[in-house]
Amino acid sequence: MTWFSFHGGHSGSFCAHAKGTLEEVVETAIARGFTHYGLSEHVPRYREQDLFPGEEHLGTEGLIRAFEDYARAAFELQERYADRIELLVGFETEALPPDIWPERMRELRRSYPFDYFVGSMHDIDGRWVDFKPAMTDELKAEFGAEALHVTWFERLADMVRLLKPDVVGHIDLIRKFEPPDFAFSPAALRAAEGLLDAARAAGSALDVNCAPVRNGYGAPYPQLPLLEIACRMGIGVTLGDDSHGPDTVGVGLTASLEAIAKAGFRSVRRLSRGRGWEDIPLDQVRPG
Repeated sequence: MTWFSFHGGHSGSFCAHAKGTLEEVVETAIARGFTHYGLSEHVPRYREQDLFPGEEHLGTEGLIRAFEDYARAAFELQERYADRIELLVGFETEALPPDIWPERMRELRRSYPFDYFVGSMHDIDGRWVDFKPAMTDELKAEFGAEALHVTWFERLADMVRLLKPDVVGHIDLIRKFEPPDFAFSPAALRAAEGLLDAARAAGSALDVNCAPVRNGYGAPYPQLPLLEIACRMGIGVTLGDDSHGPDTVGVGLTASLEAIAKAGFRSVRRLSRGRGWEDIPLDQVRPG
């Protein structure tokens, strides 16, 4: 049996809104039966206006140094724990700064021998979509709800085309603060299909992310209708716990696996350093 996640591994060592140390995250992953575990710390943000509350003392230069420290620590842990777990070292992107983010993300990809990266967005035009409901409501009032959702999927599709990430993170994060029975409009679903087309062309796997289940925001990302479309299109999926500290390592991940099965998939993609991406039958995926 095998158990894995490729979106998460954030820690208080290098992320101000996470908890614990990176080594504690790794040790917890081992204790909870993971055979493979991806570390994908957030990239730096390069403008003062993009700092999260609590990061003011770091500033942009501090975030850059923290990311460099993360990379060095992660590769050291990868080697030190190699006889107990296969750690994959990567990072999670941002579409920031708005005008120059593609080259910034490519520079980070080249800066260390990362095993993979997660292509994610958390903003539209430098305004967060997942930080506070009031901030998302402001965007919704400005764009209109349907247009906001269409814009989200179109921007994420652009990111996938430009960066060709190994994993596309939480593709419907834009619904975070919507009610549990929320459904995207036909126009938004058409835009989502454009994103899925881009993911298929790039060979990217979709992150089936359990954070909404754990945090009380509904079903895993992406919700079932999007997963069903992805299944029909032949797009691979993988597991993501989106952990932000040792306490959340793997928590809720069985809900991701259940959603994958319900959507019609028969396998899930796993990354190994020696063999690359492999399709693992669902009946072989569970904690060790």
